[in-house]
Amino acid sequence: MGSITAEADKWRAVDLTLAIAAAVIVVYGVLVLDWSVFVVIALFWFENVVIGVLNVAKMLIAGARIGTLGLIGALALATFFTVHYGMFTVGHGVFVASLFGKAELGGSLDGLFAPLGRMLEYLFTDRDGWLAAAGIALLQVAAFVRWSMATRVTPAALPNLMFAPYGRIVVLHVTIIVSGILVGMLKQPVLGALLLVALKLIFDIATVSRPVTGKLRPPLLPIPSLINSRGDDATRP
Repeated sequence: MGSITAEADKWRAVDLTLAIAAAVIVVYGVLVLDWSVFVVIALFWFENVVIGVLNVAKMLIAGARIGTLGLIGALALATFFTVHYGMFTVGHGVFVASLFGKAELGGSLDGLFAPLGRMLEYLFTDRDGWLAAAGIALLQVAAFVRWSMATRVTPAALPNLMFAPYGRIVVLHVTIIVSGILVGMLKQPVLGALLLVALKLIFDIATVSRPVTGKLRPPLLPIPSLINSRGDDATRP
């Protein structure tokens, strides 16, 4: 148990380093490369996509660790999560592109997936945009590895995993509103972009500092124990 805790502490340090490094990259982009609020929010939206993909992997791994029935339950919950989380993510992406990306993307942003494709193309055709996206993705992959190691003994609770990432959608939505006020009313695009980075970094630090173990707790919903394991889920959205 002591070695597992030591490994978890080591990975928390790695997560913290990567979170700060990702923030520094984005700040550099804002101050030196003149990245707009739109580019910053697009990067954070892309992070939510990465989180969703990795969360599906978490659910499948947790289900496989429980057993055959657990894997079947994980496949069902992962399918529901993919559809539900995907709808939220697509909606937020279209909202970001329509609200902040009109000037930079140009042209009509009608449709559901066309604005997302143009936003990703705009973001990833820039070499520095790729660097920032890679740094953000690396942070989440490191967190995924830490989660996998922390839940080797006791499988994570599948329902908790299914709902874990939604907090980030709320954070993204709030920061969009805040930055929209700063940019639209105060005419401070740089300040708005830096505020976004600061809020995001605070959120990441708070999440990294969250302990990976905790008290056992009974399931909140009447879900069979094969799916809802009693162990601490050790999740990190």
